[in-house]
Amino acid sequence: MASNYTNSDSTENITETSSSKTKDDFLNEILMCGIRLSRMSSPYCLPCAHSFCRSCLLDYAQNNNNTSTSINFILCPYCKYQFNFRSFEHFESILIINPVLKQLCEALDTSKINSDQQQQQQSQSNGLYRARCHTCCLLKMLKICKHCYFMLCDTCRRTHLLDIHRESKIQLDLLESH
Repeated sequence: MASNYTNSDSTENITETSSSKTKDDFLNEILMCGIRLSRMSSPYCLPCAHSFCRSCLLDYAQNNNNTSTSINFILCPYCKYQFNFRSFEHFESILIINPVLKQLCEALDTSKINSDQQQQQQSQSNGLYRARCHTCCLLKMLKICKHCYFMLCDTCRRTHLLDIHRESKIQLDLLESH
């Protein structure tokens, strides 16, 4: 079965984004809460890995929970993944903080960076940024995946790209078989 899929590197450095966008614009886009449409505060993840403000998720769960059934659930505002939970307290307890986005928010909130720090960032000609990897949570130099916008270290990035390739190939094979 022939496949037209090519394994291209789906990550890019923050500095290689569209020329019409600045780094700050790009980071602000990544850090935008899809519920309230402004910069996230206290970013938390749903199981589908989409992140929103904790307070927005809690309000969203209270306001959009389907009360007509015995099953409690919400749909992710981005991908419509159905997330089931036993109770509102259960929902609140299983939300997971997104440490990378939290660090980015904190960094931008305290962006009164002195000139030494600016020079250090500008001197990083390879466009890597030191933060916690989305997958392994270790403090490393990271790149952003163009596919899902996760910040990943090289080790996790390779595995992530292989997973994306494998999933894409499976989906392509399924489409070709129909």
